Amino acid sequence: MSMAQKLLSVAGTVIATIGLQLLVLSLVSQDQSSALVIIGSGLAFLVPWPLALLVVRQGGGFALSALMTSGLVLGIVVSPALAVAYLVQFGLGSYAVPYLLMRGWRWDAAILSGTGLSLGAGIIALSAYALQQGQSALAFADNWARTEVDKALSALEYAKLPVEVAQQTEKIVQDLGNKLVELYPAMTILTIAIMLLVLVVFLSRKAGNFLPAQGLFHTWKVAEHLVWILIVSGAAVLFADGAWHRLALNVLVIILAIYFLQGLAILNHFFNLKGVPPFFRVLGYFLVVVSFPLRILATGVGIFDLWIDFRKPRNHKD
Repeated sequence: MSMAQKLLSVAGTVIATIGLQLLVLSLVSQDQSSALVIIGSGLAFLVPWPLALLVVRQGGGFALSALMTSGLVLGIVVSPALAVAYLVQFGLGSYAVPYLLMRGWRWDAAILSGTGLSLGAGIIALSAYALQQGQSALAFADNWARTEVDKALSALEYAKLPVEVAQQTEKIVQDLGNKLVELYPAMTILTIAIMLLVLVVFLSRKAGNFLPAQGLFHTWKVAEHLVWILIVSGAAVLFADGAWHRLALNVLVIILAIYFLQGLAILNHFFNLKGVPPFFRVLGYFLVVVSFPLRILATGVGIFDLWIDFRKPRNHKD
């Protein structure tokens, strides 16, 4: 590929990235309907794709120039805050994950590293801004989370309900808001990790021939020692108070999400074993994700796989 074609690929990546970022920003703005906000939140998962493809197909140097150019243009056209938000939320992960995959890293290690890089950069940026405002980083983050949660919950209309029902509903909404604020660190980490997981799936479909071979998903297992973190965090949630309770609760939510992913890997194993058609596989995954009882079941299967080993071949007597 000539230099002109490579530069054209860089320009196309910058245009696609900025276009997706601005589209998402316009859809999730406060004056939009709930349906458009949901669509915008879904489209946000596409923002890292153009840059990640460039990393795989053209290499890190050209992708780095596209990353910096995208951030610079967003900073000039919209605001420096949006440029920082793009780099932290999308840019760093969309560069780091394919870069590590190209060098033979396992997909789970690449996602973990990309999530850590984005999270670290976000903490630094948040701390710097909070210091400028004369607040601690944690207090600033809590206030921001409270504001965002209140905005989201204020869209719920229960004032027209009967008085007793409205009062009960308002209390439930307030309790939900408090819990969401308490869990926003875990939700932030999981959102970044899920976005990067979707990115890995996308790259395996669209650029798999450029990447080193990866282990199959149905064979994936979490490290065995993770169960001790699960046990300790669960016990701390029950017996600890204050900041330790909050820390343990956020850790527990993250660990449970990892075991849920292992439950999906076990489900994928049985789908392969039974030769389930693609349509019914997608339907099965959808039902497990949206159904709370099935999510609990999948998470439990992921946890107890440490002792039962559901994927171990077994001989059946006639």
